[in-house]
Amino acid sequence: MDKSLIYTDFDREFWDRELENFVPRKIYDIHTHLWTESGQEHLPPADHIMRTEIDFTALRNWSEMVYPQRKCHFLALGTPVPNLNTTNHNKWLAKEVTSDEASIAGMIVTPTMTPEELNDGFVRDKFHVVKPYRLFAPNPRCARIIDFLPELLLEVINEHAKAITLHLSMPDGVDSAQNIADLQYLTKKYSNIKWILAHCARAFNPFFLEKSIHILKHIPNLYYDTSAVNDLYTHYLLLKHENIDRIMFGSDNVAAGCSRGKYITYAKAWLFYPGTEQLEHCDGRATLVIYEQLLQQKRAAEILELSANKIDKIFWRNAESFINNLKGTHNHE
Repeated sequence: MDKSLIYTDFDREFWDRELENFVPRKIYDIHTHLWTESGQEHLPPADHIMRTEIDFTALRNWSEMVYPQRKCHFLALGTPVPNLNTTNHNKWLAKEVTSDEASIAGMIVTPTMTPEELNDGFVRDKFHVVKPYRLFAPNPRCARIIDFLPELLLEVINEHAKAITLHLSMPDGVDSAQNIADLQYLTKKYSNIKWILAHCARAFNPFFLEKSIHILKHIPNLYYDTSAVNDLYTHYLLLKHENIDRIMFGSDNVAAGCSRGKYITYAKAWLFYPGTEQLEHCDGRATLVIYEQLLQQKRAAEILELSANKIDKIFWRNAESFINNLKGTHNHE
């Protein structure tokens, strides 16, 4: 396991006090990432970068610490970085998850990928989910969905009836009229595709969800993962207004979820705040982003008085059903 992944006594104290009695005994984490720099075969040498090394074994070991005495399965997504050798990266991903029958991997797709390459990913490598990313669009800040996931590829995904983990672009995210219109159009045209809107539809700030949730909830084949969202009101809005069966737990481990600090919100923005221990009036130590996320999910669940059955749905039942539907199989357990 990468030495940058540090779990402290303070983290465990936080878990025991705030989360032990909330998080179910079973978890299906629908948004995690794997990465390796071994041999640099996934990047040209000039683009060598240092990210947290995390293969599937390390992810499972880390999760055993972060979620003590919980049984975990995963949708392990590829890691989108510039100039990625998607062929090598996706082959590595597919191999990594084979040790766990219930877990799957999500292949990286780019606008330059051919339909034949994507088809091979589904048929040969047994992928069930694809991971496009706004970074691969000409203008990552203001990209439409089809700018980084062309319709030529959507046709293949639709033919195989697979899923997409989608991180929306645009400064206003899901509150963008263009994004809403595109989701309405694409879900209707490609009706066999299931869309997972990452990060509560990228509503790190609830500002983006307050109005859009009342449109999203009527669009078919949309699902949400809860990864890395540290704002209570976003989780509240999603739980209050959406069908509980469309909400699935995700952590964004390890890149974001295992950072130490919190994503904070203000006005129409959000940013990562690492915390500071230099506080005279209280304990300034920061815990993991995933724990901050889980705390807000817990508080939203308490406000809405969610039943244990609904909490189980969010943390594993919905994802297990979702994945087995993609596979065309029955539950493993």
